[in-house]
Amino acid sequence: MKIGIVGGGAVGLLTALHLSKQHETALFVRNELQKRELNNKGIRCNKLHAEVEAFTDAAYFNDQDLLIITVKQYDVPAVLEQLPPSLPVLFLQNGMSHLDSLEPLSNPCGVGVVEHGAVRISNYEVSHTGKGVIYLADFHNFLKGEELAEELTVEGFKFLYRENYWSMLAEKVVINTVINPLTALFNVKNKEILLNPHIYELAEKLCLEACEVLDLSFEEQWKRVLRVAERTGENQSSMLRDLLEHRKTEVEAISGYILKKSDGRALYHFFVVNAIHALELKSKGESL
Repeated sequence: MKIGIVGGGAVGLLTALHLSKQHETALFVRNELQKRELNNKGIRCNKLHAEVEAFTDAAYFNDQDLLIITVKQYDVPAVLEQLPPSLPVLFLQNGMSHLDSLEPLSNPCGVGVVEHGAVRISNYEVSHTGKGVIYLADFHNFLKGEELAEELTVEGFKFLYRENYWSMLAEKVVINTVINPLTALFNVKNKEILLNPHIYELAEKLCLEACEVLDLSFEEQWKRVLRVAERTGENQSSMLRDLLEHRKTEVEAISGYILKKSDGRALYHFFVVNAIHALELKSKGESL
């Protein structure tokens, strides 16, 4: 299969590296420097190395059998403008705010959840900090999900099919809306959700609000949050890394989604959304 990976961040690099073992894989990136470095040096991850063909020109989308979109959620609209009609697309974003923009697409669409930990080191290097799986589900008119998951799976990099896209994404949103903003606000690793009693209490409140908005079982989701915080205890959340590297965060796509769906009634989410935006301004050196 000819697969185009759109996005040269940590998830894009990691996915392209592994899928290139078995598929003809192209990587679409934003700038010429990253394209040149990838074409000259390939992708490096720990002890693994893969040659890759990188592009900045979306015209090459047409050569692919499948596009996997790994850009941050706030960059999705720009990608949608360049999609060829009818080309199957799999979206791997945090949050759920992008779903409304996928509704009018004529393309067969799937959505997915990434449970790997990855950190981009450079334009062509990525560190695989936690092994997991990628779940995918049909959003509308997608390819046969179970068969696609099996075809995409390569050694050490597994795809699994989920029948219900909404519950798959909602469960991930709960985890992200608890762990990401709190670790970013307090500049701590994920394990502090468990170790610091004050952060623990805030995490519980955020989880409860999210579950009420999404109509999920608090008891079940809280157990999942705690398991993830323990399993990824030594990791920095993606939101914390974004702040440390002076990048825009995905707080609107994650916590902002819960706040919007609550009609402003999720007060803990109201606080963390505005607090993260304040830190974004601070990290850019702008006055508040």
